[in-house]
Amino acid sequence: MDQAPSDVLILEPGQLPPSGTLLPPRTPRWHDTLAYIANPDQFCRTHLAQYGPIFRTGVFGGTTVFLGSSRAIQMVFNGDTRYTEIGLPATTMAMFGEYSLFQRPDLHRQRKSALRPAFTGTMLAGYLPHLHRVIEQHLQTWNTTSPIALVPLVEQVCFDALVPLLLGIRLDQDETIAVASLPIRSKADLKRLYKTFFDGFYGLVKWRSPLTAFGRGQQARSRLLEFMRSVIQQRRTAPNPLEPTADFLSMMLANQQNDPTGIFSNALIENQCLLQLWASHYEITGLVASWIYQLGQHPEWIEALRAEQSCVLAPLSNLSQVSSEHLRAMTTLEATIKETLRLLPPTSTANRRLTCSIVLDGTLYPKGWTLIAEPRIAHRQAAYFANPDRFDPERFLPPRNEGKMYEFIPFGGGVHACLGAQLAMTMTKVFVIHLLHQFDWTLLGEAQFVQFPLKIIRNNYQIQLKSTIRHHPTSVT
Repeated sequence: MDQAPSDVLILEPGQLPPSGTLLPPRTPRWHDTLAYIANPDQFCRTHLAQYGPIFRTGVFGGTTVFLGSSRAIQMVFNGDTRYTEIGLPATTMAMFGEYSLFQRPDLHRQRKSALRPAFTGTMLAGYLPHLHRVIEQHLQTWNTTSPIALVPLVEQVCFDALVPLLLGIRLDQDETIAVASLPIRSKADLKRLYKTFFDGFYGLVKWRSPLTAFGRGQQARSRLLEFMRSVIQQRRTAPNPLEPTADFLSMMLANQQNDPTGIFSNALIENQCLLQLWASHYEITGLVASWIYQLGQHPEWIEALRAEQSCVLAPLSNLSQVSSEHLRAMTTLEATIKETLRLLPPTSTANRRLTCSIVLDGTLYPKGWTLIAEPRIAHRQAAYFANPDRFDPERFLPPRNEGKMYEFIPFGGGVHACLGAQLAMTMTKVFVIHLLHQFDWTLLGEAQFVQFPLKIIRNNYQIQLKSTIRHHPTSVT
């Protein structure tokens, strides 16, 4: 298990810090929240250059310390139940709901351990045939005669791939959901509700009114939970027995059947269906789109990836046979994905509130302050990454092996590390091996990004595709 640095000094109530202890630099300012929301990248890079990797802000109210040094990140990731608690804004916690993994720290490890099998190991490997089929079917419809809007098309693929894996329901090609009695029948309506739900997470006012982002998000959350309850009821009453390894919801329902008073209550199942589809869909869409953009800027890596793909997959007759072992063997592919996550991390990875005052490396962090582990700072440290502003996937390969624990943090760390990290990496790999097989692409100008709460390319950004298929579309070589 990860541990905080052994020399974290936890101060007792009334205990003074050692002589010479200093507060982090910079004085919080009233407009910090607005500046950060407007452009987190610029906010972090400007203050990193001026103050170093640890500095104070007023982001989200009170005093919030941004952390980008590996020892400070290790401290914040591994302080839960000892000197930290979840420190997300009240609006965000309300949107997550009572049964999210961020609630009930006394049950967190038990809940997360119970959920983890759906996103790792045998179950994750079992998702591959479905991912291959959906991704290939979608890519065969992508237009090569005129520019395409990148993010909307990637989003369609991710949504259609993830819904059956997480909820176990079928999506029809005509944009409907193939269960007639559900309260939401249109994929477009379901996605619109998710967008409204997502927008409510960082509403600045916790006011349940349709006039506020939070209020609209809460209304969307209620409708989405109603949808999840209907899906769950359909799955329970289906004539076929549950297959526990088929999808995320099946796993939870099977566990509930085996232990009705156990961890999988109805409320937990509903909330996890809601949150996992939301998190996986947005995170993977953003990652895949960013990868396509980065490789479009650095096409020299595309040929290296195709060479690796041809070597690793040489014995196969088609891409649908690509297994977890093949994916693990494509180390250059993984390095390009990691480098994309390093340069374009989607969001900050930890918000913790100090439950007592602590001292680390001569710096005092008083009780009540919030700490944010910020990859936008850590990933730009020259001490951790040579030429940090350069796209250089080789940094993640031997002999360099950059990106050590607490220095490379796209999925967080500690007990609250992202549950779906392996699913995100696996689905991105499957997506891009099919993309590399079928297309070359040209970027049409510089992309503009939505900066907050999730960094993602704007919907209007376009690329031009060119087909590379000169033979049977399922052939590997």
